[in-house]
Amino acid sequence: MKRFIIISCAPLLFFLFSHAHKEHAVQEEVNLPSAQTKVEYPETVKLHPPAVHFAIALPLFALLLEGLYHIKGRKPDEVEFFTLLLASGAVIAASTTGYIAHESMENLPISQQALEILHTHETVGLVLAGVFALMFLLRFIYAFKPIPMIHHLYVLLLLTGVAGLLYQGNLGGKLVYDFGLGVSR
Repeated sequence: MKRFIIISCAPLLFFLFSHAHKEHAVQEEVNLPSAQTKVEYPETVKLHPPAVHFAIALPLFALLLEGLYHIKGRKPDEVEFFTLLLASGAVIAASTTGYIAHESMENLPISQQALEILHTHETVGLVLAGVFALMFLLRFIYAFKPIPMIHHLYVLLLLTGVAGLLYQGNLGGKLVYDFGLGVSR
């Protein structure tokens, strides 16, 4: 039963996440000055979308791997360690590229609602970078001192981080699909 729940939760979350964007996608018109019909973004802004895909996929994979290890009764090993290292690095990279992109986006003629979402998106990204850095630090400590409490703590941070990433992805999706931010128009 546990195996069924874990295996079915990931696709369900992906479906709900993508379905929410379809149902609530609304095109909001922004009155741009007539001289500025096409928005040109700096090249640094284009680094954020590829980084984000890894920042969502790798932590989800790490969480599924942790669940599999739990079901099989396996102790964390090098594969799990390396996966968490990649996941943490991806989240920190996405947060860094997002911070760089945020400065370019902030000065664009966008609605107040989009600007508020943009600021929330930035804040959540920075918090998630901290959560994943702390999670990996705990996992690193666990490699040398395998205390069960440390393991439980970093798994809890991983769960919290993945939930935060799903929320963060929703905010990013709203910025792109509802407000057209980051899209050449």
